[in-house]
Amino acid sequence: MISIILPNFNKQDYILETLESINIQSFHNWECIIVDDNSTDKSIEIINSFINDKNRFSLVHKESNTGA
Repeated sequence: MISIILPNFNKQDYILETLESINIQSFHNWECIIVDDNSTDKSIEIINSFINDKNRFSLVHKESNTGA
C-alpha cells in the first residue's frame, strides 16, 4: 500500500483538483491522509464534501499553525 500525505493550509482554489487527481489513479492500493494546518478558508468544507463517501481518504485537523 502507498500512503499519500497531503498537507493543506488555505488551498481552497486547488484542493478539489488535487483530490480528484488522486482519486482517479490507475493504481488502487493507496490511502490519502490529508493533514490540515488549521485552515481559515473553505478548504475544509471542500475536503469533507469530497471525502464523505470515499473510504481511502482521511482528514486530520491540527489545532495550531505549525506546518505539516
